[in-house]
Amino acid sequence: MPPRAGRTKSIQTLVDKAKQTTCPFEAERVASRALNMSHVRHDYDGMIEILERLAEVRAERRKMALASRTAIRIVDDAVTDTMDVDRGRYLVQPPLVGADARRLRLLGLAREVPVMVLCREPTTQLGEIPVVAIGPQGSVRTKVPAQDASEEPSAGWFRAALEAIGTEATGRVDPSHAPDRQLEVVLDLIDTLPEDPKLHDIAIELCRAAAQEAS
Repeated sequence: MPPRAGRTKSIQTLVDKAKQTTCPFEAERVASRALNMSHVRHDYDGMIEILERLAEVRAERRKMALASRTAIRIVDDAVTDTMDVDRGRYLVQPPLVGADARRLRLLGLAREVPVMVLCREPTTQLGEIPVVAIGPQGSVRTKVPAQDASEEPSAGWFRAALEAIGTEATGRVDPSHAPDRQLEVVLDLIDTLPEDPKLHDIAIELCRAAAQEAS
């Protein structure tokens, strides 16, 4: 189809491919490229369509990972390019750090394996567990209650920790700033927590506000 108003032909080609492919990993790759290119052009209206597709395929990837019946895998050895990565949930823990969790998540993406990765830090004196995610602009960190008394973390605890760190990330957005500045922050946070649906919803609303302000 011809490019939508304000969009180059090359971006439109990427958007069409992202919408047509049934592989969520390929759709995510090409949509991410289209999003970056549209952002450089300040095409906020065009970014909405792309963010909606990214939210859709990332939700699909998240669902596949969390639906795994395999127990949560504990990772405390070095994350290497040759390690086995299977579908499911991973908890990275000391002596490994947030950067190792990010490396594992990117390894899953590269191999087109749906994984959800959390990183925990040592339990605090109050018995809480810090969870952290590392991104290009720094880290997002929050504390969650200790997991249940069983030896392995439960699926419920894992989901609750994902929700908690996503909520912490959304609190980083300063509503007193202009929409385009807020959007910059949210896009960085999405790079840090790409499977969080709330961040995508916020980014879409900020694109609408930025487009209206620009007009």
